[in-house]
Amino acid sequence: MYNLLLLLTLIFVLAKLFGLIAWSWLLVFMPLIVMIAAVTFLIGLAIIIGLHEKG
Repeated sequence: MYNLLLLLTLIFVLAKLFGLIAWSWLLVFMPLIVMIAAVTFLIGLAIIIGLHEKG
């Protein structure tokens, strides 16, 4: 999944730079943003579970 999102981001950036798509930069970087959000969510969930089991 990680590699797929990075590949999609790379493809979208290259397509934007070569003028093949007219998307906003936010949409171009959306796969990377989704990946960062998912990792942040999972780390936060692990911390919450760890604190809950400890206390």
